[in-house]
Amino acid sequence: MIAEFFITSIVVILILSGIIQLFFWGGWFRKLGRYTPPPPSSSSFPPVSVIICARNEAKNLKKNLIYFLEQDYPNFELIIVNDGSTDKTLEIILDFQKKYPILRLLSTKGVTPPGKKAALNLGIQQARFDRLFLSDADCRPISPQWLRLMQQSFSSGTSIILGYGPYRKSNGFLNKFIRFEAFYTAIQYLSFALAGYPYMGVGRNLAYDRIIFQQAEGFTRHEHLMSGDDDLLVNQMATADNTTINILPDARIYSTPVSSWGSYYIQKRRHLSVGGHYRLQHQLALGILALSHFAFYVSLLILAVMTPSWWYYLTLIYLVRMGVVLLAYTEASKHLGERDLLIYLPLLDFLYLAYYLLFAPTLLTGSRIHKWK
Repeated sequence: MIAEFFITSIVVILILSGIIQLFFWGGWFRKLGRYTPPPPSSSSFPPVSVIICARNEAKNLKKNLIYFLEQDYPNFELIIVNDGSTDKTLEIILDFQKKYPILRLLSTKGVTPPGKKAALNLGIQQARFDRLFLSDADCRPISPQWLRLMQQSFSSGTSIILGYGPYRKSNGFLNKFIRFEAFYTAIQYLSFALAGYPYMGVGRNLAYDRIIFQQAEGFTRHEHLMSGDDDLLVNQMATADNTTINILPDARIYSTPVSSWGSYYIQKRRHLSVGGHYRLQHQLALGILALSHFAFYVSLLILAVMTPSWWYYLTLIYLVRMGVVLLAYTEASKHLGERDLLIYLPLLDFLYLAYYLLFAPTLLTGSRIHKWK
């Protein structure tokens, strides 16, 4: 009797989680694949400020800074905020400054709070122009047209542009998983934005008007947190009316992924530690999505072990869900690239269970890491 009740309960969990998964993947996330980027909303190119914060980033700046400085844009400044670097960051910036007068150097003073918010706040306050484009020192625009294309997404009433920031491709399974996780995250936040519920953006490729920062009172609501300079600000201020996305291939900014599992763990803990500060409706939606994903696989595996005679039906259920997920990923890859990951999708999708287990404490408790570099 107890065994029958247990099996019945697991079946109910499988069905409910499957329905939720089909709702997200069959409807919500296919918005991105079906999305047709509109023609440029703006034909004007006002002066803009690009801001990058750097702490001990000499190697990355030496490789990547030129890609920002050589943007095909009529009038812009590039601000590098040196946040207490002890390597040759300052020397690299000064070398570039000799050739590029549009490059401005700012430096934080004294001890700053955890994270890069103090540095970014300085950059925003000192920026000469009111339209702000943000990225990181370990990133580079894929094209000299990045700034021009992102600017053209601004229109009347639009104050926030969510761009796409994939990771560079290299060998190894860690690279595939990092790229997959970034791809999956992009599908989520871009699809939510298209549905009128923007909840985050990534600081690797993000633009907003200074008025957004001022209306949010800067980072004051979450200045005690090391992360959140990008997603928490967007979560606080983005609406269906003032936010749009830009997923044009030449508007991407690529980032160099970490090369060890330990570094990835620390990086993700830092990023995920602010999730508990999202708006309640966003926490609920993302929590239901993650829980249904986890529950689907766990209930499927339990039933496969306890009821081997059901394998045919369980396989069919799995294939239906995976077919819908694969369709959504394939459609999204037309905009975001990463098509080479599709062959690994069944494995990566399953291994995401380990991701949930590993980072559940951080998501639930908001555990803090006190250094960003």
